[in-house]
Amino acid sequence: MKNLQNCSSPRHVLSMGQSRLWMGCMLAALALCISACQGGREFSTNALARADLPESTMRAGVGVADATWNVGVSAGQYSEYNAGLATGLFNGPLDPNLYSTTKSPSNGVQSRLSARALVIEGGDGTRVALLKSDNYLAQDLLLRRVGQILDEGSSGVRYDNIMYSASHNHSSPYNSTLAVGVWLFQDAFDQRKFEFQARAFASAIEQAAANLQPARIGATTVPVIFEGVPFKGNIAGRGASEDGTPYGYPQDFGDHGMVVMRVDSLKDDEPSPMAVWINYGQHPESLDGYNLISEDYLAPLERFVERDLGIPLVFSQGDVGSAEGPYDRDDAHVWSNGVKRAWGHVGWAQAERGGRLLADAVICGWEQIGAEPVSKIDPRSLLRCDSAAPVQVPFQYDAPVSVYSAWVPGPISHPVPTVSNCNTATTTSGNIGIPVAGLPDCERQQLPEFIDPVVNNFAVHALPLPDHYGAPGAPLVEENLRLRLQALRLGEIVFGSCSCEAQVDLILNFESRADAVSGNRFDGFDWSCLVQPEDPMCRVQNTIAWGNQPQEIPGSLEDESATQHMRAQVHNDAAGWDTPANALAANRENADSSQLWGNFTHQEIQDLGGAGYKLAVGMGHTGDYNGYTVSYREYMARDHYRKALTAYGAHTADYMVTRMVRMANHLQGGPLLENEPTEFVNVIDEVRQSAEAAIIGLQSALIYDSYLSLLPNDAGSPEIIAEPEAIQRFNAATLSWRGGNNAIDNPNVIVEKREGDEWQRYADMTGEVQTKLDFPEGVTGVIQADTGMHEWIWHANFEAFTAFPRRLGQTAAGQYRFRINGKHKSDGSIEPYELVSEAFDITPWQGIQVSDLRLESDGASFLIAPVEYPRSYDSIFAVVGDDGLEDALDDPKLCKACSFRPWARSAELASAKLWRVSSDGSAQAYEAELIGGRWYVVAPALAAEEHYEIRPGDVRDEFGEINGELVALGSN
Repeated sequence: MKNLQNCSSPRHVLSMGQSRLWMGCMLAALALCISACQGGREFSTNALARADLPESTMRAGVGVADATWNVGVSAGQYSEYNAGLATGLFNGPLDPNLYSTTKSPSNGVQSRLSARALVIEGGDGTRVALLKSDNYLAQDLLLRRVGQILDEGSSGVRYDNIMYSASHNHSSPYNSTLAVGVWLFQDAFDQRKFEFQARAFASAIEQAAANLQPARIGATTVPVIFEGVPFKGNIAGRGASEDGTPYGYPQDFGDHGMVVMRVDSLKDDEPSPMAVWINYGQHPESLDGYNLISEDYLAPLERFVERDLGIPLVFSQGDVGSAEGPYDRDDAHVWSNGVKRAWGHVGWAQAERGGRLLADAVICGWEQIGAEPVSKIDPRSLLRCDSAAPVQVPFQYDAPVSVYSAWVPGPISHPVPTVSNCNTATTTSGNIGIPVAGLPDCERQQLPEFIDPVVNNFAVHALPLPDHYGAPGAPLVEENLRLRLQALRLGEIVFGSCSCEAQVDLILNFESRADAVSGNRFDGFDWSCLVQPEDPMCRVQNTIAWGNQPQEIPGSLEDESATQHMRAQVHNDAAGWDTPANALAANRENADSSQLWGNFTHQEIQDLGGAGYKLAVGMGHTGDYNGYTVSYREYMARDHYRKALTAYGAHTADYMVTRMVRMANHLQGGPLLENEPTEFVNVIDEVRQSAEAAIIGLQSALIYDSYLSLLPNDAGSPEIIAEPEAIQRFNAATLSWRGGNNAIDNPNVIVEKREGDEWQRYADMTGEVQTKLDFPEGVTGVIQADTGMHEWIWHANFEAFTAFPRRLGQTAAGQYRFRINGKHKSDGSIEPYELVSEAFDITPWQGIQVSDLRLESDGASFLIAPVEYPRSYDSIFAVVGDDGLEDALDDPKLCKACSFRPWARSAELASAKLWRVSSDGSAQAYEAELIGGRWYVVAPALAAEEHYEIRPGDVRDEFGEINGELVALGSN
């Protein structure tokens, strides 16, 4: 949006990069900032002549780039700390490139990571980008480097015009921030990975911008609720506060609406699908510390959507701060198709089952927008799609496109971010809270009795202490001392980014205040509404669909005074808490419930003069990271993990949302944000941040390229050294090859299937094919690697199986082969290589057991054991195997690491036959019938030297698996 940047405040100025602040760099950056402001910040995108375009003046493009960092980096939050480094020096595996510092290195890839961008251009030439990555957090330093790279190209997209979403994946490497506290959860900053990611992100945007086409865009919301039960749970917890009133949320409460935005190309005469973008809050936290890089449930979700629709999926998070699980517990719901509602820490197979359900919701929304008959949803889906459902935003052809990016300092009552926030009253009672000691939580220690009087002295003298306190959050958790807020408009759609791990209250409040309906404001969850739904304050909450499970209310609502206080915390208007006059009062709760500031300000966009939007979308983990953002009631009720990371105090959520609504209003013609009383923090931090980015940006390319250039040549030429062998289903085909150094090579492997005379792509690294690397052993191995004498041996794995539920497919019997694409260094240059394996066969599983073949008066009978498929197999991956949990076929436990894919556990028998073999070798087949637990065949009695036999393949189950052994019985 032109003229959006206002040089009077750094919040409206394009920032040029990041790096730690040195005084000289501060002055240099300040001079650059002043020069830029004096010269104006006008930015001209590549506005093109539009006379030859069809009815649309909007253009769009999509780009996808591989963003899988090198094997050896730690595979996310749940990787163990690197205790094996010392032992590895003697005889264990070691990564000579040291991609992991504090955490154990990964040894392979379960599913590849990607950067995905949707670039949209308005009629005036303004370009915006919706960018997705699989990072743990969305922190600003990396995005500024992306902006620097884009400034050198011709994409027409700038740093300020990118709305960047991290998927918050817990099983992907994240060491791209200088916020040192994050290193405790992930790993230390690695500038090589930082540069690699920045280039991948920029590449996705550049691809999208280079392929801009006339387009139409529509959007709607699909409830992700199956048979009355929501997909996701609420992880924030529930219980009773000190006054007995309930806190938290019911387990099923959340924003269960998936926003689906469909983008069609109008390049040709008929519209053709281009991309689909979704917003849905759910933690990618399905896995444990497996030491394999993984995209979690995003990999199968993207795979299913792209194969069903033929277009890329671009993802963003919503109420991710409270959306997680549910877990595999005794009360886990099981849907009618047998799939268990459990997604937290349950392994790869269950993540794929969940990905299929989410993909169904995407496709439903996509078809609704196009007013097309429901055609791509399997009839066995749990989701009943309605192609005639009302669409919130029908196709737009000429929609205004604009973005407002603002850097906003903290409120005057809480001007800098904090972490490990502690309740003061608990501390003054003798149970002292120590910030950072339990990072990120407030660590509690009961004081000895002789110290109690000293602490209690604060309460006795009624000193005006704040209700809560914490430690500085930057540079522990936040990179910056202020907030990056964004609003992006696509016609009748507005996207709002809080740069936080948003809780459900924040998301629903923003969406209700920025939409086109006045008076539907959601204030936050109120437990009272479960027992008095007729209360006017419950009207909005009662319209939110969140399942039909019975809810037990924690605590009590019998104390009228306590309940009134709880409801005031939720529903009272928060307007005024952030004024200078209330700088101290905002840190303490008013004893008069009628006077305290509640969860949110009641001002809606219509109160500001705007019309509002047909669809408002709240986004989490976007732009930058400012911790969780619990609402006021949740902040005040107790000390907990999410409160500990709420960066700007009890009113953080309202501070963010109120300004996001004003920004959305600006995009409809309203004013810019006014400067905050703490604007000086904004000015100073922008100088620091710009200098930091400039230095890191200059270093990154040099460090990354220099490191690769200094690596030795790889020993040997790329070559397959162990070909795959034939397998039955419920096993895995593997191969091994000599490839390149893990700093150069991260092979992409696919499996192809023979169809007639041609080989067709069958499976890829979206969770279907996995890779593994053998690291050098000990100091000797590292020396050999550093001198180019070590042969880098890679492996690939492909499971053949029948799925549960059945709609997830089956590896068809047939002939297959692996195709490998990687990189290898020889003669001082890095070159691509391609290897193709020999063909291998996959056949049905032959484990059905036939026994007790008997002669009967009119034929024969036999037993067939209940079909029970293998739970696991002997794998090249140490983490793959049966976890040993007891289970029964009618109540299966979820095995977290039995297999990568969603293997079925059992099946019904479908058919069986028996052969009557004559003395001359001729044979007659007879079909068997199940009667009372035995299989009977009516056949002529056997003569001398004749026999009955059941041959391999004569018994089949419903999925085509067979018996593998010959069973025979002769005449008496």
